[in-house]
Amino acid sequence: MADEASRKGEVALTVATGEPASAVPARPKLSVAAPKPPPVPSEEAAKVVHIIRRLQDETIQARGLKQRPWVPISLAVCVLLPTFVAALFYLFIASDRFTSEARFAVRSNDAPAFDALGMITGMPSSQTVSDSYIVADYILSRDMVQELERRLPLRSMFREGDFFSRLGDDATLEELVDYWQDRVDVYYDSTKNTISAEMQAFTPEGADRIAREIVEVVRNLVNDLSAMARRDAVQFAATEVARAELRVRRVRQEMLDFRVEHNELDPTQSAEATLAIAAELEGQRSKLASELASLSGYLSQEAPSIQILKSRIAALAGEIDRIQGKVSTGLRSGGNAGEALTEPLQDHSTTAMAGLVGAYQELLISQEFAEKAYTAAEASLENARAEADRTQSYLAIYGKPSVPEEAEYPNRWLNIGVVFVLALILWAIGMLGVLTVRDHVR
Repeated sequence: MADEASRKGEVALTVATGEPASAVPARPKLSVAAPKPPPVPSEEAAKVVHIIRRLQDETIQARGLKQRPWVPISLAVCVLLPTFVAALFYLFIASDRFTSEARFAVRSNDAPAFDALGMITGMPSSQTVSDSYIVADYILSRDMVQELERRLPLRSMFREGDFFSRLGDDATLEELVDYWQDRVDVYYDSTKNTISAEMQAFTPEGADRIAREIVEVVRNLVNDLSAMARRDAVQFAATEVARAELRVRRVRQEMLDFRVEHNELDPTQSAEATLAIAAELEGQRSKLASELASLSGYLSQEAPSIQILKSRIAALAGEIDRIQGKVSTGLRSGGNAGEALTEPLQDHSTTAMAGLVGAYQELLISQEFAEKAYTAAEASLENARAEADRTQSYLAIYGKPSVPEEAEYPNRWLNIGVVFVLALILWAIGMLGVLTVRDHVR
């Protein structure tokens, strides 16, 4: 083609100049731009020169293509061939995937409670947010897949597509979980506290059926979480009541053992009565001592009345000493209350009334505290039961699943365009690298 163009150029030069082509100086072969022709006054000569230049440009382009024949081949192999394969797959092989979406939220019938962050941002309480995150994670979990397998023929439903998109015939549970996570899209909106779940299947009925089962499983999960929270609250309150009851029983048994051991129903009252008797005897002794002092002024010490007063005073003093000894040092357990102690007893069977009163008061304080704690625990249990009956979480569904009418996936033309653009970009980068290397080699 280049030789023919050269011959045409020589003929044109012969016609234009009137000289043979051999007389015209030969143009360098590697020159790209033709030298400027001499001015030709004729219009026909200008046309001939234009034709010559065009023929020369075509010759140069043909030579460039002959020097780089791999450029169009690489373009066809790296760009056109992948695009053709992608178009063949997406237009004739890839199966349609239908989607069904469900929208719901975890709500509570209790009055909205805000924590410190919620008071600033207006977001719901952390407990509700936590339940929503649990639900969103549960949809993508292994437990959800196992529950759906018990309810639906999940594996057979995922084997209805093309060879590249369907689930393998011998897929394990882990592979099924991974496939499930690729076919389900879950989005949690933390500002609205809403969850949206989009399910993909190869048939419209399959997508709708799976989406409805997801809603049922999630509803059961929310109900179980609410029941568990209420049960834990009541169980904790009941445990506290049982502990308080055991404590009351133990303190009362200690009180009973104390009374039986010391033969005292109420040591405090006994001590008060004993002290009252001692005070009364002290008053009588003081009165007799006054009478003795008044009679000693005009009677001798051997007078019968003086002797009687002295004996009565001595008896009162002995009784007072006995009572004081009982209070301070104690009596033998099971001993006669009318016998005075002349010296402190160190035996374990002796107990001073002051010590008895102190021990009894400690037991009494423990009993009162245990009874008050038991009363408070009973009130907490009743409040927990009332709160459990009043407060519960539930699943509010505001977007029910439906049977889709058109396939949403795969996006055939978009995917083909993406393959073409990516292949073109990669080819251009490769060509730039190859040309850069060749320029450096030269």
